[in-house]
Amino acid sequence: MKEVANLIAEWQNARAQLAAIERAEHPDVVDRHGRTWTWVSKDLYRHCGNAAPADMINDFGLPSQKVLDNPNYGELCEICLNGRQRHVPDCKPEWNCSHAMHQREGES
Repeated sequence: MKEVANLIAEWQNARAQLAAIERAEHPDVVDRHGRTWTWVSKDLYRHCGNAAPADMINDFGLPSQKVLDNPNYGELCEICLNGRQRHVPDCKPEWNCSHAMHQREGES
């Protein structure tokens, strides 16, 4: 059993090392608005609920008000908010959603 545990630990260590190498090969990308996009996999980068290949990142403008008002986008950075307010409705318990940031006090 100890041999299996050691093999698993070695595998996890090797995966962590590989992940660090992959991450180093894919530095963050900063777009024309100053937003930082972080690498996810292959050529895919992510920022504030959006994902795009590296060559499309500068095609993304700031989110529209409809996006700001969509609770599925979760927390948005100050650059994406651009001084605007979000008008996200409170989640209702019967929706069984995970938007805890928009649930009424005392509900979860």
